[in-house]
Amino acid sequence: MFIEFVNENLWWFVALAIVFNLLLLSVLQNSVRGANSVSALGMPALQRKGKSVVVDVNKVEHYAASHIPKSVNFSLETLNAENKALLKHKESTVIVTCQTGSRSAKAAKQLIALGFTNVNILNGGLVGWSKENLPLTKAKA
Repeated sequence: MFIEFVNENLWWFVALAIVFNLLLLSVLQNSVRGANSVSALGMPALQRKGKSVVVDVNKVEHYAASHIPKSVNFSLETLNAENKALLKHKESTVIVTCQTGSRSAKAAKQLIALGFTNVNILNGGLVGWSKENLPLTKAKA
């Protein structure tokens, strides 16, 4: 009976398998070995544990348009060993954010490769932050 059902609805089962695999791949791609994820509402508790910095890896123009208050901007392209301003945060709890969270995973990998040991990725980036009705600010002109 079940086999007949599967045979009659084979395309639905194939589509379900594809969607499941794509979801699994998406979760695995966004996880970074050595980095933790933090929710927008969980971020203040993490910041209270000690010295921390929110690193926004958006491009300069996106950062100027909207960013988390007191965050610092290091675009993804500037995360390297020559960036002295970045390296001074090496011992801090680093919370990486971008617009949606996709650039944050790449940035977290780069920071870990540079020797940062306490790297966290903000779930959902600025989109997730604003969904929680948390404040955003703009650069002063």
